[in-house]
Amino acid sequence: MNPSPYPAPFISAHGRAFIVKILLLIGAVATGISLLAELLSLAFPLTDEQELADNPMGAVVIFIVFLLGVLELIIYVATVVFFLVWLYRAYANLRAFNPSRRLDHSPGWAVGSFFVPFINLVVPYRAVKEVWQKSGPPDEELLSEPNPPATFPIWWLFWLLSSIVGNISLRVSFNENVPERTATMISIAAGVLSIIAAVFAYLVVDSIDKKQEETSGNLRLRSIPGPPPPPPDL
Repeated sequence: MNPSPYPAPFISAHGRAFIVKILLLIGAVATGISLLAELLSLAFPLTDEQELADNPMGAVVIFIVFLLGVLELIIYVATVVFFLVWLYRAYANLRAFNPSRRLDHSPGWAVGSFFVPFINLVVPYRAVKEVWQKSGPPDEELLSEPNPPATFPIWWLFWLLSSIVGNISLRVSFNENVPERTATMISIAAGVLSIIAAVFAYLVVDSIDKKQEETSGNLRLRSIPGPPPPPPDL
């Protein structure tokens, strides 16, 4: 992506980052509670309607697992939306730090790459990595681009693994030929992976947010709420 000769406005992504981190924590806690409920469902297995009537504890566990599943889905969608909103703003801020800096992507492509099959296995990580690398002051260009912390590749690894296992879990849950215990075990594995991915995602967002806030402070960039108002009519 060619550098722009015009400086871009700096709009702090700190508030967006804070919301993303809170949602990641809430999602991890909700998933952890859901895992406990699924473990209980293994301890109180139900095979038919008669057992459901004779085992109220098992029925309660199933109901709790269902409610937690709905809650997890809502939190997941909200987290994805706010993460992408944050990423767009954080990537756009790279121009404010150094207008002449060459970027490999655009804010729109950094977000859109998550939705393109196969490309979403590599490009989103590169975009997030680039945000961290180029969120420093312009004089960092005199040196080679620093490598991001180890939390970045670890986050992406567990994000991919949780997505793959989560997809498998969804498929087997609709397959009547797969034993319920097996489906539950796969669901538990997907939950564990997603919690780990959420923890490292928190660290990634926090790392980029702190770096951008520090750079904006060093460059004395004042965050603006949006485009300036039009001039008054004469």
